[in-house]
Amino acid sequence: MNLYMRNHAINHLLDVDSYGCIFMYATHCDLTTAPRHIIRMTETVQPDTLQEALKIALLRFPQMGLGLTRGDKQYRYRLLEKPPVVLPFDDISPYYIGSDDNNGYLFTCGYKDKTIYMEYQHCTSDGRGFNEFIKCVLYYYLKLCGKPVENDGSIRTLDTDYQQEENEDGFIKLRKAQQSSENHYPDVPALHLPEFDNMEDENEWTAEITISFPKLHKFVKSNDISPLTLLMAALCHALYRTYYVGTDRTDNIVAEVPMDLRTYIRTPTVRFFVALLDLPFHYEYFKLPVVEAARRMSEYFDTQRALPHAAFWALKNAKRVQDGHQADMPIAEKEQMMREQARNYIRRDSFILTNIGPFRVPVSMEKYIEDYGAILPCAHQPLGVLVSSYRDTLKISLSQRDERPDLMNHLVDVLGELGFPAKTKRYMFHVTRYDGEHLAK
Repeated sequence: MNLYMRNHAINHLLDVDSYGCIFMYATHCDLTTAPRHIIRMTETVQPDTLQEALKIALLRFPQMGLGLTRGDKQYRYRLLEKPPVVLPFDDISPYYIGSDDNNGYLFTCGYKDKTIYMEYQHCTSDGRGFNEFIKCVLYYYLKLCGKPVENDGSIRTLDTDYQQEENEDGFIKLRKAQQSSENHYPDVPALHLPEFDNMEDENEWTAEITISFPKLHKFVKSNDISPLTLLMAALCHALYRTYYVGTDRTDNIVAEVPMDLRTYIRTPTVRFFVALLDLPFHYEYFKLPVVEAARRMSEYFDTQRALPHAAFWALKNAKRVQDGHQADMPIAEKEQMMREQARNYIRRDSFILTNIGPFRVPVSMEKYIEDYGAILPCAHQPLGVLVSSYRDTLKISLSQRDERPDLMNHLVDVLGELGFPAKTKRYMFHVTRYDGEHLAK
């Protein structure tokens, strides 16, 4: 490779995309800067072997080998020279992502007993993009452990070359799409729980609620609704039983739903590429059966996730973020501005509800991976909800500030009334922190 091409490739890795850079300026108290993916293996994790797998995976995913620099006026990516680390881990993380704790990397890899924990700074990726990296790490980890695993072509390994498109800014392609503000959901008063404000750096509770995925899929198909809107309706009824009964609350409940734009725009990028759409549950819906409420939400959400509207809203927000990143102002003032923008934006809604879809690996790997899930931390909101699935199990990860199990119990009750018996696992956790003041030098 000549010097020009080498510099071009390096500069491409250091490009800042249109939207993800908001997470550079925020902290874990403002936004979900470090979502956590949890992979429970069938055997005790070997940390030295896992570290070697990370090194190999970074050869295939060079865009994950970056750190951050806090400049005088803006944040910038930088290439890292130190090796990645595998940290002893627990549910309550003592670490800062991007710091000396992990040699500056914008992802965290930890272990405890039979569990692998992987987290990413949201500026580098979104949940579905990061899963591509996770699958590569797991593949090489199992290979190094001597397991007879084979790639069925679904995992990006060293058998294929890294392409610059895997790190591209998808919003540039999105600009070519038709845009329309028609049917845009206006800002309205949404449910908030002020009793849990100012708890952003405290420990949270998460509940893993699991149900049969095939059973859910059959149910929603027969009722002409989506899994997301059914789960939203069930969650809203649980919120009603927990926080409305005995009060005069009449607020609508509005979820912010990150929608994967790869559905419309073909790109292999692992960067942050979602549209943050509103999904409202109107107060009068509580008078309806859960399925009918879900059907009405599905009909409305179809207008929001249609490409013209999704492109309009995603590009509008990306421009705001990009303008902030490019603004000529001292870094401390810019951080304050971006954090206020972030908090104001997410508090338009009641909480974030994200579905990162199924976690699929080759059949030869499934016998060594017992369970998969992910946690969306609360940050500046009272709760966060992440939906994922692995094999025949759908998992709802419900994070909340409220230490009481009432909301979890009510959600399990509602699901049971719909014909979905659920299992639960509840524990306390703390997100790995992020703050530009703690970045590795």
